[in-house]
Amino acid sequence: MLAYNGAFVFSDEKGDMGGKHGFYAFDTRVLSDVRLMFDAKSVITVRKSFNESAAHYIGSVVLTRERVLRESYMERLTFRNATEGVQRVSFSYSFNVPMEDIFEVRGFKEGMEREVSIFRGEDDIRYAYRGVDGILRGLKVVSNMDFESGRFEADFELGPLEERTFWVEFRPYIEGRLPVRFVPGGKPLKNPVFSSREWLNRIFEKAVEDLNALTAFTEFGPVPLAGLPEFAAVFGRDSIITAYFLLPHFPEYALGVLRVLARFQGRREDRRRGEERGKILHELRLGELSQSGRAPFAPYYGTVDATPLYVMLAAEYLRWTGDSEPVESLRENLNLAVDWILEKLDEGDGYIRYSPGELGNQGWKDSRGAIPMKDGTPVRPPIALVEVQGYAYRALLEAGKITDHSKRELKVEAKALKKRFNNDFWLDGHYALALDGENRPSEVVVSNMGHLLITGIADHEREIAERLFRKDMFSGLGIRTLSSEEKTYNPFSYHNGSVWPHDNAIIALGLRKIGEMEKAFRLAMAVLNATRNLNYTLPELFSGIEKPAPTPRFNSPQAWGAASAFAFLRAILGLEAGKGLHVSPHLRGFEVHAEVAFGGERYRIRGFEGGYELIRITQG
Repeated sequence: MLAYNGAFVFSDEKGDMGGKHGFYAFDTRVLSDVRLMFDAKSVITVRKSFNESAAHYIGSVVLTRERVLRESYMERLTFRNATEGVQRVSFSYSFNVPMEDIFEVRGFKEGMEREVSIFRGEDDIRYAYRGVDGILRGLKVVSNMDFESGRFEADFELGPLEERTFWVEFRPYIEGRLPVRFVPGGKPLKNPVFSSREWLNRIFEKAVEDLNALTAFTEFGPVPLAGLPEFAAVFGRDSIITAYFLLPHFPEYALGVLRVLARFQGRREDRRRGEERGKILHELRLGELSQSGRAPFAPYYGTVDATPLYVMLAAEYLRWTGDSEPVESLRENLNLAVDWILEKLDEGDGYIRYSPGELGNQGWKDSRGAIPMKDGTPVRPPIALVEVQGYAYRALLEAGKITDHSKRELKVEAKALKKRFNNDFWLDGHYALALDGENRPSEVVVSNMGHLLITGIADHEREIAERLFRKDMFSGLGIRTLSSEEKTYNPFSYHNGSVWPHDNAIIALGLRKIGEMEKAFRLAMAVLNATRNLNYTLPELFSGIEKPAPTPRFNSPQAWGAASAFAFLRAILGLEAGKGLHVSPHLRGFEVHAEVAFGGERYRIRGFEGGYELIRITQG
């Protein structure tokens, strides 16, 4: 898979496209059904892995098929005669331009009939379609091959050891205004981490590669898109948590996320899209169905955790950078977010609650069936999730420092929330997953309570840490989303027993925050070690069994999965921002070198067993 600045190419190992494969841009499949054919037979692949290039044999001719994705998608086909005789080659390159909305490809929405116009110019071919949203989506195609009957063709001879290259370029374009403007020429990230363990280096290199693939360079700054192939979009929760994880190394992501989410913060009531004044979006889509209003995703607000997380990110950005001007410029947005939190607490009998809508649930475990009671039945709405109350508590405390909110005393509100939370959610051994509409607790044991450790709301932090490391929760490769002793447990499910790296990374940061250094180190190394058997990639999730294995459904690359590597590093090194940069490594058997940004300056840290070195390398 190739990805760049919000666009991506998804194909088989040969480079051909079938099924859901295609070239996607602006939440639209602009290219599909690509097939390279020789004498009515598909090319034979001799190299199994395929990303940017692959070699193939056609009789005595070697074909190198190279692909590049930047502002356009280009394929180069280089044929080399491997003999000292003359070889004749005849091939065709066929494709389709469907202009389909990504929700149609995924099967979430019924397909629409479209008439895509074709214009032949002297040097190019243009495909164009004006959607029901009034936006014209087009694809400009340029090639040095002959175009006949809707496909490119070539018939030629190669002399002894001769080579010849053909190419085709696909450039998508828009006429009309989309809500987010992508800008060209963004600077890719460079890996800031090096360790004495080669496998760890490979994990961080792959994490940076994945983050680069998922970065959209926008008018607001760099923004991480959630994941490929299904979630190449701005997601409130995912983008915030990814930026939160990256703050010690790449604070520009937090600033981009804060700005883009401020731009689309809820301003009115819209029940279909879940919009409410002050609320932070869940998902923003740019495709025809969403932009025309046929699907409610431009944007969709069906999440209850993004708004308090937004306030937390703003405070953390200020803590790490000392850059108060952007936070000052967002003061109105932060005040609106606090208003929303307080209003929901009032409406929800002291808790932030939700009733399922377009999505099955509205926390990070948003699939249907992810929030069960002990008997396996779904929790009845309106639902108060455990981690969301923790986020709200932390957001209220942070808002007291970074906003001028004066309607209510935020510390008093936070203190009252903490008191009733510990009375209602604590179950003598662990915290409930949720309260239902009648304040009955879901007694299942889940990973969600681990998120409380970064918020300070829990009176029983040590008990949380102990419970999460029992055998039914800790697989040896990470903490499961749901205990293996629960009725709905399935280690290959999406949310009921699998292991999510970002979930574990939040828990690791929380463990470190409460002083459980050994547990934080153990958890971080467990998940990172599991990644060694998953192609050194931190995916969206993997199975909850005791050996590394994928699940039937997962996205990879996934932004908060990749960014988890940096959160685990932060937990291991004990990186904290306050009046100064605090470092307290907990390492065994290896060294880690990392560059971090703090207070407008950059530092190089060398962490090792028993100590660290800290060197300032730039001055702001």
